[in-house]
Amino acid sequence: MKTDLQKLQQLLLKIPKGKVTTYKAIADVMGTKGYRYIGQLLNKNPEPDKYPCHKIVHSDGRLGGFALGAGEKINRLKQDGIDL
Repeated sequence: MKTDLQKLQQLLLKIPKGKVTTYKAIADVMGTKGYRYIGQLLNKNPEPDKYPCHKIVHSDGRLGGFALGAGEKINRLKQDGIDL
């Protein structure tokens, strides 16, 4: 049986290049209302280069956190073709 982190990682791989999604959307797909829980899982992502957790933002457009820092999240979003 897959852990929540493994399920989340598989969802991250489905986000197309140049697109982002929200903590809420991910939580909805995973069947939880625990948006903060999703953030905690993302923070524990051991392979941010493989599983693009930088593509998750708040519903209001704020960037949200990133284990490697806000500057790195911005860099990765720009590299992915996302205008900020």
